[in-house]
Amino acid sequence: MSDIQPQYGQFVKFDEAISNLKSKVQIPTESYKDLLGHIHARAFTVAGATKTELLDDLYKDVLAAIDNGETITDFRARFDKTVSKHGWSYNGKRGWRTKVIYQNNKNTARAAGRWQQQERVKHRRPYLLYLTAGDSRVRPQHSAWNYILLPIEHNFWHTHYPPNGWNCRCKVVSLSDADIKRMGLTVTPDSALKSYQKPFTEVDPTTGEELERLPGIDLGWGYNPGLAWLGADKATGQMLAKLDHQIREVATPIFNAAINEGKDYFKSQVSTVAAKQALGKPDSGTKLIIGHLHPKLFKSVLDIAPETKSTLVVIDESMLKTAIQVIGFEQTTELMKLVQAQTNSSFNQSVLQFVANGIQITIQIDPDMNRVVEVKLVDA
Repeated sequence: MSDIQPQYGQFVKFDEAISNLKSKVQIPTESYKDLLGHIHARAFTVAGATKTELLDDLYKDVLAAIDNGETITDFRARFDKTVSKHGWSYNGKRGWRTKVIYQNNKNTARAAGRWQQQERVKHRRPYLLYLTAGDSRVRPQHSAWNYILLPIEHNFWHTHYPPNGWNCRCKVVSLSDADIKRMGLTVTPDSALKSYQKPFTEVDPTTGEELERLPGIDLGWGYNPGLAWLGADKATGQMLAKLDHQIREVATPIFNAAINEGKDYFKSQVSTVAAKQALGKPDSGTKLIIGHLHPKLFKSVLDIAPETKSTLVVIDESMLKTAIQVIGFEQTTELMKLVQAQTNSSFNQSVLQFVANGIQITIQIDPDMNRVVEVKLVDA
């Protein structure tokens, strides 16, 4: 193997990570086991923080620390003020508790953001390489995964994309064919992964509940934060679709508000697509979430097609390029607001069409989520 090493690096503030954290819905919980796996990608929760006001202040503390690039010392000062304000008696020592809250939220936000970046450049850098921090504190199982090299589409990354547990410091970097050749690496064969991907069951000693885990991955961490970011929204869209209409009317704006926290990131992506369009660069295939259909629009769909499964609407990069050409850059940046609007619509079993702010939007209703397939200007 070559002496050339990919840079491990420290956490660097970037828009995708901050957008991920801002998009989370705050959910009070008693125990970390109340919310496991994919839902964490869309939920901000602190075990034992059961009061909404307390959780909101803790969320602001974490967001400020990550948004401003603060150290854990800065975060602890904010944490102390919040604890004092609410009189919260939390479990564990201060040093351990603050580290868990700060580190885990920072690492999962970073992982989700990095996945978005890696997806965008996979046509140039189609491989991912697993890396540990390389010191004596690395868990033996994680050390065994060091330098696993696989295509980004491999299902190994669905469960083993780090962090893979509490305070896990592992990361993944993307590589090109030229990188692999220069570093003397070879793609890891599937036969070497079998023992890592075979789940086992353990029994919770407190409740007697049987819980499934993967070797080397802490309970609740066997998911890809970046994939789950979309996956959690897909699950939300399916959940909203099943609700009674009156409840959906209340719930949909809450989840749209969470998605809209990422509107600056969406606008930056429109800018990126416009730049790629000008330079003649190929699409990456990226899908961007732009919201859940307004409850009244979705009801009009259900009245004709009651088997419809999801309220979620996405747009892919090629459609964004078309939108920029047809309705202009500024209007394209407003698509989140337009798709979520309440307006009259028509639906013909598979295609929903409506006009908002002088723009006709056509949405293909699909099994797992719905896609914008056409936009055009209409006469006022």
